[in-house]
Amino acid sequence: MKVAVVGAGAVGGYFGALLHRGGLDVTLIARGRHLEAIKTHGLQIKSSRGDFTVAAKAVGDPREIGPVDLILFCVKSYETESAARQCLSMIRGDTAIISLQNGVDNEEKIAGAVGEEKVLGGVAYIGAGVSEPGVIVHTAEGRIVFGEMQGGISERVRHLEQMFRDAGVPAEISPDVRAILWGKLCWNASFNALNALVGGEVRALIEHPETWALAREVMEEVRTVAVAHGVHMPDDVVDKLLHWTTSAGAGIKTSTRQDLEAGKRLEADALNGVVVQKGKAAGVPTPLNFVLYGLLKAIDPVS
Repeated sequence: MKVAVVGAGAVGGYFGALLHRGGLDVTLIARGRHLEAIKTHGLQIKSSRGDFTVAAKAVGDPREIGPVDLILFCVKSYETESAARQCLSMIRGDTAIISLQNGVDNEEKIAGAVGEEKVLGGVAYIGAGVSEPGVIVHTAEGRIVFGEMQGGISERVRHLEQMFRDAGVPAEISPDVRAILWGKLCWNASFNALNALVGGEVRALIEHPETWALAREVMEEVRTVAVAHGVHMPDDVVDKLLHWTTSAGAGIKTSTRQDLEAGKRLEADALNGVVVQKGKAAGVPTPLNFVLYGLLKAIDPVS
């Protein structure tokens, strides 16, 4: 199987490296110093599960690749539409695109460029960051959940799930990927924003009762908006996410905090902004997400 990773940063680079190590024909699409480092030294993965380096192909222009079977779409949410248009040269009749991005509306934007039948929704549960060009540090989890946007389980997703597993990538399919996307947004809208504002690692939010209570309330607000849009969100989803945070997520520095420290644009629109937008559409108040959205916009290095 021929795979292209659009946006070979922390998330795309990690899973692309696993797929390459698992024997698949993988091309990483990156840019700048990160691209040059991968071309020169390979992509290095530093992980508690074992360090390794892959000599995967790496390019800056998708037009150099040609048609592929699978595209892992891992760019920042604010680059979705432009990156999707750049994918057209890699798409043939049976090409599938799995979005592994923050937010709940990227799939619709990608579909606008390539056709909705090509697009699968997905979530990456992972703690990782680019420590320097060509080097990804993996700190927590490392699995993918994905599925058809219309729901159900198709032969296509069964085949892709087996492909991931055969290559050593923990993956599972969901018959209701919209619920998975909104569940991830519950966590991201809360902890990404608060971690960016407070600093340090997520444990700093856990250790203070006030920020821990605020995190819960933000998540409940997101859940209410999701339910108002017809998404199935179990009553205990927030409790489960908080339990995961204390058991496995305390040592994470979220992607939004990493972006802030690196002077990069923040994904405020895809996290808290989309909650505010969809809350208005459903007539659901979102005062906490509005405050976090406003604060992130105010500190955005590239606003």
